[in-house]
Amino acid sequence: MNHGPHFMAAIAYVWNERKAGKSPARNKVIPTPSEEQLILVELVRSVSAMRTETVMQTVKDVLKQPPAIAKEKKHLSLEVCMLQFFYAYVQRIPVSSLVDSWPSLLALLKDSIQLGLPSPGQFLILGVLNEFILKNPNLENKKDQRELQDVTHKIVEAVGTIAGSSLEQTTWLRRNLEVKASPQIVVDGASLEADVEDLMLTVMETSNFTPSVYSVHALTLLAEVLAHLLDMVFYSDEKERVIPLLVNLMHYVVPYLRNHSAHNAPSYRACIQLLSSLSGYQYTRRAWKKEAFDLFMDHTFFQMDPSCVSHWRAIIDHLMTHDKTTFRDLMTRVAVAQSSSLNLFSNRDAELEQRAMLMKRLAFTVYSSEVDQYQKYLPDIQGLTSFL
Repeated sequence: MNHGPHFMAAIAYVWNERKAGKSPARNKVIPTPSEEQLILVELVRSVSAMRTETVMQTVKDVLKQPPAIAKEKKHLSLEVCMLQFFYAYVQRIPVSSLVDSWPSLLALLKDSIQLGLPSPGQFLILGVLNEFILKNPNLENKKDQRELQDVTHKIVEAVGTIAGSSLEQTTWLRRNLEVKASPQIVVDGASLEADVEDLMLTVMETSNFTPSVYSVHALTLLAEVLAHLLDMVFYSDEKERVIPLLVNLMHYVVPYLRNHSAHNAPSYRACIQLLSSLSGYQYTRRAWKKEAFDLFMDHTFFQMDPSCVSHWRAIIDHLMTHDKTTFRDLMTRVAVAQSSSLNLFSNRDAELEQRAMLMKRLAFTVYSSEVDQYQKYLPDIQGLTSFL
């Protein structure tokens, strides 16, 4: 098709012009297209020369070298608008067309990783990948499956880097991260649509703009899609390949969960949803078990938004249920704290506070479990409560 990139760039420009006003029917990170925008999808699908492979190749060309249009729209990101269109397009084409066009889609995904797209563009790339997996979870060719795994690893890694952009290193000698003392963009509640719509369609070019404004969006998107995506992409005999990726991701997640300040609340909520979703898959356990237990034992554990309690219940249930030692370790800690005599040089109030803290963790563990799950431990638990 002649002038394909200019045609698709014009589609992206009109896509931006046809965006809907604020409405409640929107996804958390990727905006839901308006009816007028969906007409553009049907328009492209109706053009006989624009087969699925052609659309993918043309979108790739636009991303690599966007045509010089709409210069008066200073903050318009043509690449993001193009990917918003493409995401909606992928959602609405037949599975057979998507599967047959896998080589072209793979090329688009690979190139997108190298282009340094704005953060919203990288979110959309992950969204496109997730849509492909939802429609076609299995590739017959082993080489295709391995390439899918490799590109998934790179895309998730890129979004994970954005997720960690609200963190800073505490010292230059060690790779310890902590949350920056700055406000974070809230991605839920009444202002969600305004926040996301503006950020998804605008790329600020001023020097005071930093990628950290997108960290909560990245965490939210990962919480929504990552656990199921990895489970589908990596087969049962390949789950070990996921662990290094998750270990690196947890390096960004844990600092947010250690911080209970009000300004970090949006990140805390997103991270606890992400950890909760991952904990439901037993093969991920090695990547988060130690960190989750340490967070559980931290003295600030219960300083959380009420909406996070259900996620922590799921995490603690999976933490204690999926092996035979973790609950016993907790019981041992409580028993040692209860039975040890007060040290001459220790602070009595501090020791009593420590005992109470451990009993609270034990109570929360039982609260998070199935009915009668710990019935056989009831005599031991009753014995521990007698020290209070």
